[in-house]
Amino acid sequence: MKELKYGDLAVTILDSNEALGKRAAQDFAVATQNALKNKSEISIILATGNSQLSFVNALYERSDIEWSKISVFHMDEYLGIDDKHSASFFRWMHERIELKLKPKAFYGIRGDVPAAEEIARYTELLQKNKPSICVMGIGENGHVAFNDPPADFSTKELIKIVELDDMTCRLQQVNEGHFASLEDMPLQALTLTVRALLDPETVLVLTPESRKAQAVKDSLEGPLTPTCPASILKTAPNAHLYLDQDSSALLAL
Repeated sequence: MKELKYGDLAVTILDSNEALGKRAAQDFAVATQNALKNKSEISIILATGNSQLSFVNALYERSDIEWSKISVFHMDEYLGIDDKHSASFFRWMHERIELKLKPKAFYGIRGDVPAAEEIARYTELLQKNKPSICVMGIGENGHVAFNDPPADFSTKELIKIVELDDMTCRLQQVNEGHFASLEDMPLQALTLTVRALLDPETVLVLTPESRKAQAVKDSLEGPLTPTCPASILKTAPNAHLYLDQDSSALLAL
């Protein structure tokens, strides 16, 4: 295990994806305990996707997280699909988080209702509940949630419509098995903004696997630029990035 610093960002490199998930789950548990010292209940933001599975599996093994006091948001959803669709992030969260961990509440983003109405509803929920913790990842093109390059670092919005026109992002979704082909994948999504992801007091960024190695290198060793959205993490003293041997392989250590 290595502990590093890139700008304001703390970075921990673990030996394996499984070790990453367990360490992140441990730190997450401590963060929930600290947040609940000052509040009777808290809200959090969680990510979906294959890179989050070791973390989620580690959460199932822990008994020191008071889920009955925790409400859960997630980050994004495709427009034009409902929560029964196999690629729905709402469905992913319902099956893996809501049903198994039984949080106080789960606020899913709906992709099958008018986008303007859903943006208004979700913005109000975020403003009312003010998440204390965000657990996220970095995409193969450096995206965070569905904030693809070039990302908007200055928006004051909390959730917005984005065009899914970045080919690396689209291929990632197909290769992860969410869609059978590029033609099947929606062209738009709703996503939490960079601001919304970094606003919480604690931000844990989980990024295992070799397919993320170039994005990790660009984020940490490259310039701060909207063309690599995750590079903004270097300015976030409240954030902690977790890597494994594969995702850190291209770093000049």
